[in-house]
Amino acid sequence: MGQVMQAIALVDLDDTLFQTIRKCPPDIPHDRLTPLGFAADGSPLSYATPRQMRFIQWLAETTHLVPVTARSLDALRRAHIPFTAAVCAHGGVVLDDTGAVDPEWEAIITGKAAQYADELAGLAEAISAEAAAQNVTINARVLMEGELPLYTLAKHTDMDHDALFAVVDAAVPSLPLGWTDHRNGNNVALMPPYLGKEHAVAHILPGLRARFPDAPVIGIGDSLTDAPFMALCDYAMMPPRSQLAGTMFHGG
Repeated sequence: MGQVMQAIALVDLDDTLFQTIRKCPPDIPHDRLTPLGFAADGSPLSYATPRQMRFIQWLAETTHLVPVTARSLDALRRAHIPFTAAVCAHGGVVLDDTGAVDPEWEAIITGKAAQYADELAGLAEAISAEAAAQNVTINARVLMEGELPLYTLAKHTDMDHDALFAVVDAAVPSLPLGWTDHRNGNNVALMPPYLGKEHAVAHILPGLRARFPDAPVIGIGDSLTDAPFMALCDYAMMPPRSQLAGTMFHGG
C-alpha cells in the first residue's frame, strides 16, 4: 500500500466517497470531477471531487480499506476503488481478502434469506399495486444477489421521491418488528431483520482485529443505516452534508 498501514477503515461508498453528478458541489467544474462509479454499459454514474480523491488516496495509502456498501456485488465491482475485502448488498455479501465471496457468511445468509422470500415478494407486489392505483410509475422488485432474495427495493422512474414515499407509505403502513425501512434519495429499501451492514461488519471485525490488534477501526458513512456498523468501530466519520449528520446535528 506504499506507506505503513495505520488503521482499518470500513467505508461506505455512495454519498461518502463519491456521488451522482447531481449531488456534486455546484462550485466544482465538471472537468475537475473524477468518475468512479460506472453503469453496466460503462457509462459513468458517480463522481468524486478533488478533495474526495485525496481522501481516497489517503485511505488507500494508510489504512486497510474495506468498502461497506449497499451496492450489489456487481455494482461494487464497477466502482473504481482500491479494495479486495468488502461488505456489499447491505451486508448480504462479504468478500474476503482475496476478493472471493466468504463461504461462511454466504451459508449464514442463504439459510436466513429463504425464510423471507415470500414476504419480500409480497411487499414488492403491494407497492406495485398501490403505484398503479395512484397512477405513479415506480419500479418495485426483490433485490437478488445471485439466487438470494435479500430485500425489496422501490424507485420512482422520474426521481420523484415524495411520490415514491407516498406510495410506499400507503402500500406498507408498517413493517414487522425488526425490519428496516431505509430511505435515501430516490431509494426505498425494505430489509428483513437479518440483513444489515452491521451484521456483516460484526462477522469480519474479529478477524481484522486479530490481524491488526493495535490498529484503530474507523467507520465512515453518510446514512442512518451506516450508523449501526459505525458504532462497532473505535471512531466514526461522516460527511457534514449527509443524512446522518443532518439527523445528529440538526435533528433531522
